[in-house]
Amino acid sequence: MWTSWVTAASLAATATLVVANDDAYSAKAQAIVDSFSTAQVIGQMTQVDISTIMNKDNTLNEDYVRAYAQQYVGSYLNTIWDEPLGEKYGWNATEWRAVVSRIQEITMEENGGHPMIYGLDSVHGANYVTGAVIFGQQINSGASFNPDLVHKAGQITARDTQAAGIPWIFGPILEISQNPLWSRTYETFSEDPHLVTVLGEALVRGLQSYNQTGACMKHFIGYSKTPTGHDRDNVIMDDFDLLNYFLPPFKAAMDAGAMSVMENYISINGEPVIASPRILNDLLRSDLGFDGLLVSDWAEINNLKDWHRVAETYEDAVRLSLTHT
Repeated sequence: MWTSWVTAASLAATATLVVANDDAYSAKAQAIVDSFSTAQVIGQMTQVDISTIMNKDNTLNEDYVRAYAQQYVGSYLNTIWDEPLGEKYGWNATEWRAVVSRIQEITMEENGGHPMIYGLDSVHGANYVTGAVIFGQQINSGASFNPDLVHKAGQITARDTQAAGIPWIFGPILEISQNPLWSRTYETFSEDPHLVTVLGEALVRGLQSYNQTGACMKHFIGYSKTPTGHDRDNVIMDDFDLLNYFLPPFKAAMDAGAMSVMENYISINGEPVIASPRILNDLLRSDLGFDGLLVSDWAEINNLKDWHRVAETYEDAVRLSLTHT
């Protein structure tokens, strides 16, 4: 995983992304990782919310960025625009690029020239970039039954996200809609595994068609099979359903060259996915051969203590996740 993370970050600095198994970039990334101290590896594997480096007036606090850079933090994510500030509702592409570029400059100044990578949920167009083209949610795209249309939407999303200086897109969402009580049903393409597979592959190809942005397929795996509709749940699932119903969209996305994957909030048969060697090692890495970047969903390592309750401390949670996956 460490090599995959550094590969993505290194490529982001040059605004040129290629598939994760490219020999030249993989060799370069491995050489960089081999030179890292333990502290540098830990920092590179840490992703920080942008709200922690902003002032109250939504300007960048460069001292905070510098402090994180000195701890070798390798990634940032999210938007600060949960609510308007005065009459302003968000940043346009130029404003986004200025902020992200400054974070990058400070990061590289402080940690030996190693860049950070910024990720954003551009899930129906670049929806956090003011002035970008906005599409309907994925369920609307699913209703079109048109992979060419979805591919084009991916291209436009990539263009508008990259224009904001952001190379890492947290999409597509490859869940199979199962329970209408689930609050994220509208983010799925369909209840039909074949349709999700075809449209998911088209979206991955669109998102990565400019070779300047990388897709992050999510949320691996079975996240939508919630018996209650809750966002966090224990899912009971046999191997047949896992492999024949939920896996095909992810397999197709990997074959299409998806550079990264995000795990999810659930447990499968009592085992949290975030600490599951069966799901993240055996299935994802060994059986599927995925060697790209694997990222946790929001604070999910902490949730090993807070929600799953299989770790007594956050330190134990980190240790559990890293040693098991």
